[in-house]
Amino acid sequence: MHLIGRSREQLKLLGDYLGLCRSGALKELSKRLNHRNYLLESPHRFRVADLQQIADEVYEGFLKALMEFASQHVYHCDLCTQRSFICQICQHHDIIFPSEFDTTVSCAKCKTVFHQSRQAVVKKGCPCCAC
Repeated sequence: MHLIGRSREQLKLLGDYLGLCRSGALKELSKRLNHRNYLLESPHRFRVADLQQIADEVYEGFLKALMEFASQHVYHCDLCTQRSFICQICQHHDIIFPSEFDTTVSCAKCKTVFHQSRQAVVKKGCPCCAC
């Protein structure tokens, strides 16, 4: 269940990018959601059908397909990548996104995204909030 909750949080963050993109990708994702737009609104809301799919062990595959579609768009769309982040601590040129839970950490106040390896610095005080 922990993995499902984490996937739902990632899907919501990816959905936030699609919601601001003018490409129409959100419309395509909405079709794939099959009338489950609440998945993009709240990662903590479940319907009985979701719980049944979890019990039937098909829900994770459903989420994985949605996340794959959304992430493929976000990582390859010129508009979405312009809303990405560059780690303000190391200034590495690779772009990062808040949905990359395994490799990034976000400031709780300003939501700036940093490499996870810089987490100790962020915990001492976010360099962006200090400005």
